[in-house]
Amino acid sequence: MSRRIRGELIKLGTTRTALGFAAGVAVLTLAIVLITALAGDPTTVEDKRSALAAGSGVSALLTLFGVVGAGAEYRHHTLAPALLVAPGRGRLLAARVVAYGLAALAIGLAMTAVAFAIGIPLLAGQPGPDLAASDYLRAGGGGVVAVTVSTMLGVGIGTLVGKQVPAVIGTMVWLLILEPLSGLIGDISKFTIGQSETAIGGDTGGEVLPWGAAFAVLVAWAAALLIAAALVDSRRDIV
Repeated sequence: MSRRIRGELIKLGTTRTALGFAAGVAVLTLAIVLITALAGDPTTVEDKRSALAAGSGVSALLTLFGVVGAGAEYRHHTLAPALLVAPGRGRLLAARVVAYGLAALAIGLAMTAVAFAIGIPLLAGQPGPDLAASDYLRAGGGGVVAVTVSTMLGVGIGTLVGKQVPAVIGTMVWLLILEPLSGLIGDISKFTIGQSETAIGGDTGGEVLPWGAAFAVLVAWAAALLIAAALVDSRRDIV
């Protein structure tokens, strides 16, 4: 398994996908922190924590990172050579999930460092109560957890669909259109992928579950998609 993980990490390091998404995360993190801290006029603990909770907004982008990476295997026909070197689709999928999770962890840590380096000095001059250590932990640590699990979830979606472009489009429609519309149906929006990411990342926008419950929901989404992906992929022809 370690050989497969190393192989997936090498592929990540030799393509521009990870670098491109990392750059996108940096830009989005800057925008979130600057807009929230300067234009949002944060005065409450919740508002100030939200200004640092870049992971809540970045998680959707990292979900697409996983979708694009997994879908590229089928688009560029690189799955067959990988299986010839290390047979076993289930083990290869597991290695890919771990590799993308590690990449997302590194991106998440860098995202948190950028958000805190810029956001904390900006928030220091704002009126209202100061953030406690638990608030920093929730915004920073929660954000890292959110982007990591979201990326793994994205790998499940990309593998399940098996076609990169439809998977990306379908994910964007689901996250940006269908999930927000679910708010019209009672409290169902609390259990969506997006609102779970928001809650874990430390933001409080909209109807969200407590941290532990949101984490359990997001992990359940990821597990369900990865199990479905493994079952479908095991029956899919390799081209």
